[in-house]
Amino acid sequence: MKYRTFGQTGLKVSEIGIGAFPISGVRQQADGTRTGWTGTDEQQSIALIHRAEELGMNLIDSAESYGTGHSEEIVGQALRGRRDKWVIATKVSPNSGLDANDPDLPTQAEKRIVEAVEGSLKRLDTDYIDIYQLHAIPLEGAMPAVMEALARLRDEGKIRWYGVSTNDREAIDKLRGLGEIHLLQIGYNLLERDADALLHFAKQENIGTLIRVPLAKGMLTGKYFQSSEIPKEDIRHERFNRPGSIDAFKKLPALGFLAENSGRTMVQAALRFTLDHPGTSCVIAGAKTMQQIEQNVAAIDVPSLTESELQKAFAIADTIQTPNWSAN
Repeated sequence: MKYRTFGQTGLKVSEIGIGAFPISGVRQQADGTRTGWTGTDEQQSIALIHRAEELGMNLIDSAESYGTGHSEEIVGQALRGRRDKWVIATKVSPNSGLDANDPDLPTQAEKRIVEAVEGSLKRLDTDYIDIYQLHAIPLEGAMPAVMEALARLRDEGKIRWYGVSTNDREAIDKLRGLGEIHLLQIGYNLLERDADALLHFAKQENIGTLIRVPLAKGMLTGKYFQSSEIPKEDIRHERFNRPGSIDAFKKLPALGFLAENSGRTMVQAALRFTLDHPGTSCVIAGAKTMQQIEQNVAAIDVPSLTESELQKAFAIADTIQTPNWSAN
């Protein structure tokens, strides 16, 4: 494993981390429907986190909304007795339950953040969260209160560093005008490259970055180059079956050349692409099996995409309409 300094935090993070959305599995929603990530098992998820640790990974990214908190609970179980070996990142939905027209919005927004932190701490079974992120842009009238709440929670030692998960540069600038932003979680992959300038900005400002959806929710794994069929209760089902997505899957096999006689699989080619951006601190890739976690880690040592490979891949990618995975 190789490690990079995470912006101004000084944390040393593994180049590849775990995106913990898939391990939340399929859960029943408030409306009675069941949705989430199919093909998961709790004990297997705990075991793969332990295997990731053996391979040198030290960062895992979750969220209170992943499986309505179930992802955080699994992370907490997996890291029991080994907390000091990991950098835990998680996220809060800052606008959940809030009304933009509420005259008491600032107070309610602050309460939302404080209660969310306490909930995540309990589920993660930890006294502090290393990296705490806003999972959405706060309501305009709530922004100052949210940033104040984050600063206070840091002073109290409940969170160490904080930032926001978004590709919206304008929103990032607004938040930075109200307080510190130590890190950004940015959606970026071979099919969705609009965040290139934002990553260069983060590098210039010494802001740590977590790269989400590096495999475009599976579209870049090669698994769906032959068929885009996916169980109806899988959270990706609706987006995979949009007209534009169906057309995209027909074009994806053209990217297979990146794994032919190259010393890398398609997964590793996609991860290597994100790792090679100078603004990248850590790439967070989801995994549901031991094989997937091991393949992800192996991407660190595969050859980078050549300039000719990149140009050919970009030409193909630009004809493919994605389900907009990079958007938050």
